[in-house]
Amino acid sequence: MAAGRKRGGRGTALTGPQRTDDAVELAATEIRHLVRVGTLEMALNVGEIVFRRIFGGDVEALRDRGPKDNSFARLAERDDIGISRANLWRSVAIFELSLRLPVLRESEHLGVSHVRAVLGLPARAQERLLARAERERMDVEVVEREAAGARRGQGGRPRKLEVFRAIDAIMRLTKLPVDVFGDRRAISKMSAEDVECAAAMLDELDERVAELRSLIREAGKRA
Repeated sequence: MAAGRKRGGRGTALTGPQRTDDAVELAATEIRHLVRVGTLEMALNVGEIVFRRIFGGDVEALRDRGPKDNSFARLAERDDIGISRANLWRSVAIFELSLRLPVLRESEHLGVSHVRAVLGLPARAQERLLARAERERMDVEVVEREAAGARRGQGGRPRKLEVFRAIDAIMRLTKLPVDVFGDRRAISKMSAEDVECAAAMLDELDERVAELRSLIREAGKRA
């Protein structure tokens, strides 16, 4: 087992949900201590904090309320935790996955990008692919190709759904550094009108992604 991956070794006693400002404050304080690491261990720890503090350790509550949960939204809006809303929610998704796949906690090779590549795959496909990636020490690019192949469907299964084409397009954007979108100094000098317009566009994208996520989770409950 990789050093430091033991879940009980942080020395932080997590309790049940506290649906008050205290829960958000406690989560923010604990996350600030972790975001400097930037590893799978950090994602697991951050995800666990949000899962325990905000969702009370309840998987069904997590799936029902998702990132629209009021306390999660308030936590994600804070500037002092040093993590974006998207990465905060991805950490929660990674931790939720680890509850089903112990290989994530025991891995000496897997990183956040390996796990991100399999998000959205059926549970058994995730387990098989991540186990192989750990055993064979697969590069992220290989895992991404394998995951893409699983999504396209093999052995006579239907070809890749349009929804996955859309999700793949969004995922490609998440891998681009901020500088790709323009010089940081130029962005910092944007007019108030341009800032408002860009923020509105991104808010709309957030809403559409949240709507799509909700539809997919509902479909998963019926499957």
